[in-house]
Amino acid sequence: MTLRVSLVLLVCLVATVAESVFPYLFHLRAARFDLLLSVVLYLALNDEIITGAALSACAGYLGEISSATPAGLYTFLAVLTWAVVRVSARGLRSDGGALSAVIAFGTSLVHSLLAAGLFYLVAPAPAEFGWHFTGALPSALMTGLCAPFVFGALRRIDALFIPVGGDPVPGRVR
Repeated sequence: MTLRVSLVLLVCLVATVAESVFPYLFHLRAARFDLLLSVVLYLALNDEIITGAALSACAGYLGEISSATPAGLYTFLAVLTWAVVRVSARGLRSDGGALSAVIAFGTSLVHSLLAAGLFYLVAPAPAEFGWHFTGALPSALMTGLCAPFVFGALRRIDALFIPVGGDPVPGRVR
């Protein structure tokens, strides 16, 4: 395992802890920011195929074990989101800023609605189904606001691996 992969997994671990702790600190019940989704978006826009998909699966799994969701659901959603963003944003590249916030907002909104629908299919609970839908827009807004910070952290990690000549790391999409 390379150092970059280890550092990205460390960012995922920190994001998992932050996603678990901050809703309780700020008394958020219906909405939450999805930092791991921001990591998946960064990987879809900036990484090579095998590494990006594998790290997205790891991010989904970390999100899964830190919440009470059915096994495999977040991992599936993370890789599906990675693949859809990778294909649909083929020529788009974002290192952060306003573009990453817009991409994260839109993707988070679709991701939240898809997750709510899948939760309902896997474990039907009408009260929780409505809760997921009411929290989709605030969650998307919070994810969009946090995405530039996650993208910035991952961009700094990637900057460590660019050689002095400025050539990108071999095998990475630039």
